[in-house]
Amino acid sequence: MPSSWTPELSLNNAELDGQHAELFRLLDAASLAVEGGAAPAVERSLSAFGDALLAHVAAEDAIMDETLYPERGRHKLAHELFVHDFLQMREELREKGPTPVVAQWVGTRIPEWLRFHILVNDTPLGAWLGGRRGSGKAAARGASRRLS
Repeated sequence: MPSSWTPELSLNNAELDGQHAELFRLLDAASLAVEGGAAPAVERSLSAFGDALLAHVAAEDAIMDETLYPERGRHKLAHELFVHDFLQMREELREKGPTPVVAQWVGTRIPEWLRFHILVNDTPLGAWLGGRRGSGKAAARGASRRLS
């Protein structure tokens, strides 16, 4: 079942919304690969998703640091926990192939986590970023340097 990005997940931030939409697109491709059952195709699709996930998490973490987002510690912890779990699932895939556990991750757990994370963690970040538009990145960087 496709787990597409929907407008309700919009943060009104083109960079993050684009990354989120791409994560869902890659997850849909992984879901199709799992349905096909060929381990190499599943591995390739989950590798592409994992690369995009890690790049997104790093970008989001950098934005939170740059803008001194007050909830960044909790938000980063959510990222770390999910990435850890995702990497464990990838290890299962490498050791045992596309098992029912892997299929559950791709079909249910990852899309549910993404939706939950966007709605609960990223929506407040989007609001924070929207409220800071007038301050500019240079001002945020300067404030960050002064606090260090």
